[in-house]
Amino acid sequence: MTQNFLAIGQKGPLNHTLKARQRIVAGLSWDVRETKVGLFGRVTGDSQHDLDINCYIFDRNKEFSDFVGSEAQDSMDHSEKIYHSGDDQSGTGDGDDEYISAELANVPPDVYGMVFIVEIRSKHTFTDVLTPFARIADGMDNTNLLEMPIAGEQAANANAFVMCAIQRSSGSPTGWQLYNISEFPDVSQIEDWGSYLSQFID
Repeated sequence: MTQNFLAIGQKGPLNHTLKARQRIVAGLSWDVRETKVGLFGRVTGDSQHDLDINCYIFDRNKEFSDFVGSEAQDSMDHSEKIYHSGDDQSGTGDGDDEYISAELANVPPDVYGMVFIVEIRSKHTFTDVLTPFARIADGMDNTNLLEMPIAGEQAANANAFVMCAIQRSSGSPTGWQLYNISEFPDVSQIEDWGSYLSQFID
C-alpha cells in the first residue's frame, strides 16, 4: 500500500505502532562522495562529508530543555528515552548513517515536543553531498512515516536543514503529532538554535 506522506508545512497524526516502547526513529543517510582524481593521478578535493542529525527538546512552555546529538556527552536526554546512534563521518553503508530514537511510551511528561535538524560540519553545502535523505520511521517495523529528500534550489547554499517536529497532541489518536517542516534556514542569522526552533512547537 502506498504511504501518503505529509506535504511540506503540513501537520498530522504520528501514526506509529502503539506497542511496547512505541519507538520512532529519525534517520539520516547520505552516500560516500566520489573521489576526484586530478593531474598525475592525485586525489583532489575533500572526499569526506560529515553530516549530523540532532534533536532539540522542548517543554510545554515552548522552552528549550534538552539536546541530543552525535557527541558522546549529548548522546541521550536526561530521561535516557531519546538517544543517538553515534557519530558517522563517512556515509558508508546502506540504511541510516545516523539516527535518533525516541521511546514515546516512556518519554516523561515534561517532554512536550522535539525538533529534528541536520547540520553539515565539514564546511560543505547539501549540493556537495551525494543523496542526503532524512526520514521518520516506525521503530517496530521500520515503515517510513515521513520522507524528506534534502534537495532542491534551497539546498544549493545551505548547510542546515530543519526536518520536522514531533509534539504531544490531544487531537491525535496516538497522542503525538508530526509536522513536516523541511526548511533550510540561514545559519548566519541564528544566534541560538533553541530559541529559533521553538517557533515550530505549538
